[in-house]
Amino acid sequence: MRAESASAVEQVRASGGADLPLLILLHGTRLNGAQWHAYGPLLQGVAQVLAPDLPGHGLRAGETFSLALAAQQLDELIAQAGPRPVVLGGHSLGGYVAMSYAQQHPQRLAGLALMGCAAEPRGAGAWMYRQVARLWEAAGPDGMARLDALWLGRAAHAPTWAAVRARGGDFEQIRLAWGEVMRHCGAYQLRQVACPVLLLGGSWDQLHIHARRFATAAPQAQIVTKPHRSHLWPITHPQEVAAELRRWLQHILARRDAPAGALR
Repeated sequence: MRAESASAVEQVRASGGADLPLLILLHGTRLNGAQWHAYGPLLQGVAQVLAPDLPGHGLRAGETFSLALAAQQLDELIAQAGPRPVVLGGHSLGGYVAMSYAQQHPQRLAGLALMGCAAEPRGAGAWMYRQVARLWEAAGPDGMARLDALWLGRAAHAPTWAAVRARGGDFEQIRLAWGEVMRHCGAYQLRQVACPVLLLGGSWDQLHIHARRFATAAPQAQIVTKPHRSHLWPITHPQEVAAELRRWLQHILARRDAPAGALR
């Protein structure tokens, strides 16, 4: 790992040692790795949780976002895992990054957890993405910071929001990042992914509306839809999301370790 990027990929909170499977969680737009502040303790004993900042976010705010650069940084992080299983997860923008990485490396991961990113970002669905990007651009960095303080600051799990703010945010590359998603991402990316895929989202999440389409594309997929939860579910109710991740991780890792005859 390059010295200048090491601090951007360290554990947000201790969650176990290198003897456990590695769970890498990628954050959403305008946030940073501290989005997963609560998840290390909540997944204690199941996985070691790492939460890197994506390019253009948090401690990497000076970098230009691209899916290619994000994949390169994930490669560097995963290379340190050694032979243990690696599960990749992401929320919103981070979910599309995770999906893109899995498409490029369909045999590398032990699991792929996609949260709030099961919506096609092209065709008719692209209108929503463009409108949101234009709103953010019109508000400007200061306006978005005020909106986030009113919206996310009130809705988010309080310790998580404090950790995100302390780590630093960035609003300059929102349109660039989502432009990459609209050009390159979609359910088609899951067709060759060999590992189990979890599609997790709230019933009020507009970025979960094509979950069945994404599940059909993936050879091994499970959908979990939580009633009365929004796109912010991983930030507003970390205990609930961590519980779903814990159940799924225990299931897929047990199946991975079981003798072939035991799975019949």
